[in-house]
Amino acid sequence: MSRSLRPTAGAFLLAFAGLALLLGWWTVAAPGLSARDDNPRNVFAEQRIRRGAILDRAGQVLAESVPLSGTFSRRYPLTDTSPTVGYYSINYGVAGLEEAFDAVLRGNADSIDRLLHRPQTGRSIRATIDAELNAELTARLTEPGALVVLSVPDGQVLAATSFPAYDPNTLDADWKTLSADPTAPLLNRVTQGLYQPGAILQTVLLAEGLERQAITLTQAQPQLAAPVSLASLTLNCTHVTQPITTVVDAYADACPALFADFGVALGEAELISITQKWGLTEPPPLEIRTAAAPTLTLALSTTVALQAYAAGQGELTVTPLHMARVAVVIGSGGSMPAGRLVSEIEQPDGTWREANSIGVSERLIGVSTARSVLAAMKTIDQVAGHGGAAYSGRKKLSWFIGLAPADAPRYAIAVLLEDPPANIAAPAEDLGRAVLQTLLP
Repeated sequence: MSRSLRPTAGAFLLAFAGLALLLGWWTVAAPGLSARDDNPRNVFAEQRIRRGAILDRAGQVLAESVPLSGTFSRRYPLTDTSPTVGYYSINYGVAGLEEAFDAVLRGNADSIDRLLHRPQTGRSIRATIDAELNAELTARLTEPGALVVLSVPDGQVLAATSFPAYDPNTLDADWKTLSADPTAPLLNRVTQGLYQPGAILQTVLLAEGLERQAITLTQAQPQLAAPVSLASLTLNCTHVTQPITTVVDAYADACPALFADFGVALGEAELISITQKWGLTEPPPLEIRTAAAPTLTLALSTTVALQAYAAGQGELTVTPLHMARVAVVIGSGGSMPAGRLVSEIEQPDGTWREANSIGVSERLIGVSTARSVLAAMKTIDQVAGHGGAAYSGRKKLSWFIGLAPADAPRYAIAVLLEDPPANIAAPAEDLGRAVLQTLLP
């Protein structure tokens, strides 16, 4: 080799060596880089997935993927179902049913699909939601709060709405506003909003008192309408419509004294055991995310602490879904149902398979006890129910649980209104009864 070519050959050798080192580095680093969320190829591949549809119980589309310039965009025709259906976003992830059934909805691309560059296609799911009923609930709920209707006795979620909510079709554009909004429109108040139960806890305590034969509905007691003083808070009957002389009267008008005293008689261990038995200290079983109160941190070591806990003004907080399930127990003859929000899942061959319930049905009280509580509920036009108030700081909460038809319940409801208008005596009860009336034949 001539001396004039040696520098050129050396340069080529160095270039090849550098290329080899670079290729080696890419071999090691490429997997990590390809897995990054901001990798444009990954984003494009995600957008090319045709997610399965989410349907209501009658087959009406609640969420679907529509073609858009070689990719697919998620569309939500009925925005009032957003608290349950949730959202699917390239930027902000998934929530609700979109999250719970993400693996089914996105499907899997096999080797042939990848070889032929065919889009990944998911399978559909059928929810237990009744789209028409859900729209009815949403139209009626115009104040911050939550409303949920379950079927009796199986506890399927027929409708659920949370106010305020959001439009999943414009989620990406609205995200900053939604996430900063102090009214928390992204929170599903039905399944994750935790509230003081207040007087609505009386249904559980009444059932347990009857089951233990510690309470008799017709027994007369003095001072049933007496106020209960809890440090800086004084509790009174939610509304007095009659002379309060018996346990039935006290329950009908949501008077706290009887139940506060019952809590003292039970003591800490039994009182907490009851709330655990009824599932109030655990997230309710359901396919989507649910919530429960943190573990009790303060001992119920004083009379006032026991009274507060039994009156629903202690550390225990519950979701509207918790209380709707309590109503199902009364309406079903004493059994707590499993959770169900999805009834069927589409199979790869196009057929449909029944989806599994979450958890199992469990008997909590006897049939006669459940019937006695149902009979004690205030019944108006075939709607039986119990309403009452609770207090969270300076905010007054309005609660109602109900069943219809009263003689053979098929529907259970829970209503929670945050800080409702002061000029309406029982806003949650009025709303709940009106909704259940629409379900009667």
